[in-house]
Amino acid sequence: MQGSASKVIRAVADAESTLMKTSFLSYYISMYNTVNENLGYKDAPVTVDEIYDFLQDLKHEAGEHVPDIEKEDIAFSFHILNMLGVCKSA
Repeated sequence: MQGSASKVIRAVADAESTLMKTSFLSYYISMYNTVNENLGYKDAPVTVDEIYDFLQDLKHEAGEHVPDIEKEDIAFSFHILNMLGVCKSA
C-alpha cells in the first residue's frame, strides 16, 4: 500500500469531514455487504446508488442519524476501500 490512501486523504480539502464520512460509510458498506451475504448474494459488487439508497432508507424509515452524504462521498469511500483491498464495488 505504501501510504497511497493517506496521500489521497491528505490531498482532499476538509480532510476531517472526509475522514468522518469515509469511516461512517465503511461501516455501513460493511453492513450492506453482510446483509447481501445473508440473502445469498455473496461477493456481489456494490454500487454507489445501492449504498445511497440504503442510507436514505436508514435515515427515513429507521430514523437513524445519517450525516449529509452525497454520492460523490460514497464513490470516494469506495475508492479508498478498494485501494486498501477491503471492498469491491461495481
